[in-house]
Amino acid sequence: MTDIETVFADWEPLDLEWHQGFAFMDGVLLGDGRVPDVYIMLNPEGERPGAIAQRAGDGGYPPSPLMAGQQVWRHRRNPWILRDALHDYYLLPGYRERHGYHALQALPFRFDRGLENLGHQYWRDKTGAYWFGEYAITEIPQAQPDRLVLLPSSSVSMASTSALFSDGVSIFLHGKFIANATARVRYCNHPAYRVIDGQVHKGFKPLHQKDGTPLPIANPDDFRMLAQRWGTDGQSIVVQAQQGSSISYEYFYRIDDADLTTFTVLNERYAKDRRRAYYLTGKTIRYVGDFRLLKCWQPMFDECGRVVSASEYEDDYFAVDDTHVYAAGTRLRDAHGPSFRHLGFDYYRDRQYVYQRQKRLDVDAESFVVAQLYRNDQDYAPVLAGDKNGPLGSGGIIDAAMQQAWAPYFEAHPQLKDYWWHRLQAQPDAPQISPETAPLLAIGLGFEVGRHVHFHGRVINGLDAMSFKLLDTHLCGDAHGLYLIPFHNAETQVPERFSTEPAEHFRSLGSPYLTDGKTVFCHRVFYHAPEPIRKAHAATFESCGHGWAKDRDAVYYYGEAKKRLHPAETRVLGTYAISPTLIFSEGKWLDVAFDPDEVRVPHPDFLQLGTRKLFCHRRPLSAKRFDLATLEFLTERYARDRHRFYHYDGYTTLTEVDEADYWASLGHPVAGA
Repeated sequence: MTDIETVFADWEPLDLEWHQGFAFMDGVLLGDGRVPDVYIMLNPEGERPGAIAQRAGDGGYPPSPLMAGQQVWRHRRNPWILRDALHDYYLLPGYRERHGYHALQALPFRFDRGLENLGHQYWRDKTGAYWFGEYAITEIPQAQPDRLVLLPSSSVSMASTSALFSDGVSIFLHGKFIANATARVRYCNHPAYRVIDGQVHKGFKPLHQKDGTPLPIANPDDFRMLAQRWGTDGQSIVVQAQQGSSISYEYFYRIDDADLTTFTVLNERYAKDRRRAYYLTGKTIRYVGDFRLLKCWQPMFDECGRVVSASEYEDDYFAVDDTHVYAAGTRLRDAHGPSFRHLGFDYYRDRQYVYQRQKRLDVDAESFVVAQLYRNDQDYAPVLAGDKNGPLGSGGIIDAAMQQAWAPYFEAHPQLKDYWWHRLQAQPDAPQISPETAPLLAIGLGFEVGRHVHFHGRVINGLDAMSFKLLDTHLCGDAHGLYLIPFHNAETQVPERFSTEPAEHFRSLGSPYLTDGKTVFCHRVFYHAPEPIRKAHAATFESCGHGWAKDRDAVYYYGEAKKRLHPAETRVLGTYAISPTLIFSEGKWLDVAFDPDEVRVPHPDFLQLGTRKLFCHRRPLSAKRFDLATLEFLTERYARDRHRFYHYDGYTTLTEVDEADYWASLGHPVAGA
């Protein structure tokens, strides 16, 4: 930088404080913007620079991107820009306020003279135009900076997230091209939406349906948002929905028969008119009486589980009417709307049942309690839930640790009578568990048996030692029921009862299915209790492998009945279920035309349709790469055709390998090795 006049007109020298390769500006760390979030663990707010640098150095944190010992300048009109001899830098907005440090991002360009603020995060200098975003600066190479202005139709109070700028040739949003300057543009009442040449846009894209095709809108020029994800064009309701949560796909749909005069948005997910209610996913609800969001009651507790205060708010997912309860838009079977209420956390009840979210619990509703033992000096505040028979999920199986955990709650609530805790306390003063007089017999998985059942050294109340036995790696049972072994929390939790049938009735039907003689269960996740398949016919139920099963009435995939498949005409081959007209892979319909006679499954993960097509799970593979007429699997991981050998990675890829690789996998000597 040799233009001294430019230096002093636009930039001012900046004195930085350096410690061990870390730069500090006014006592604030300048971190590397290429990895802006790694410094969060330093918690630098309020710390002295020397101490921060010492911890950063000891922890191997990236040093500041500036060159130590070199002069650094700060822009006079835009304090978020720094400059040294090599680069211009951008202090990413938000990191200082949120996390207590600056994230300094090196830019691939240099600013010219006369940097000027155009408003709404747009800037220009003598040679370029820029948009200053939260995580980067967008250089706008196609813009003519001297002609760039805010689009005339915008409001003075327009948010920067929706402001459009034009240079007479192009229109820009967030510094990116969105339309030609000749386009007819109308701002909407929501910063994310606008109408361009008769098409409603959100962001840079026209509104589109689930399949990606444009969403037809009758009156785009009348489009406006009502609230959150609900909008209208004056004729229909337009809804923004999505698939997925953490990684989501956004799409839109119309409700054409809504009564617009009474249409009311209740929250992000629910809306209603005088005839129906609507849920975001497209569900329509014919309600009874007054449809409304459930009022939630979230109490605050002290260290003994006593309520000290409470807050009220409307539930995001639960709604009620004069008769029914709705969870995520679906009527909750047998739940009673007028008596349905929130108990705190994820628990609800009505006049007859208790629910954990949508799941109905097998507990005594009248005696069910939920509380939190709030300990303000500790990170963990345990939530207690249970009824008079025992803590939730224990099925009456209780150890000393449970008694101790619940003691503060019951001691602070003397009005509660005849709960499991009281019954144990009321036992004689002699030890509640009679001592073992003979050596314990270890039977595996942390269990020992004597007069009582011991689990990881703890005596477990409620298990019958005489009939107790292990059923498989994750299940055990006795004369009073079947139990899940708490694999992940074996030191603190007890076996969880999921059936009251005796262990002698247990029978494995082939992973992941089992039965207690009356009910069929699917044990898909080993650390969750097996889930009952309510309508399964135990006498005819059989596992077909890879999650598939059949009984006389249905075909199942991991416990879910597949309505389009009839058991009498469905073959299960590997991971595929095949009827005369349908193929399902991993529980989902595979959209492919086929002749039943050409179906072949050479490996549980592979589907071959004659010499036309080859699939690995649901993914099509190029049939040209293989000679399908001679393709065969030699082992679980190796295949061949008449020309080549292949290795299967266990996921979706068949890779060509040498024949020697196959023989080596079998342990055979390789010639010349």
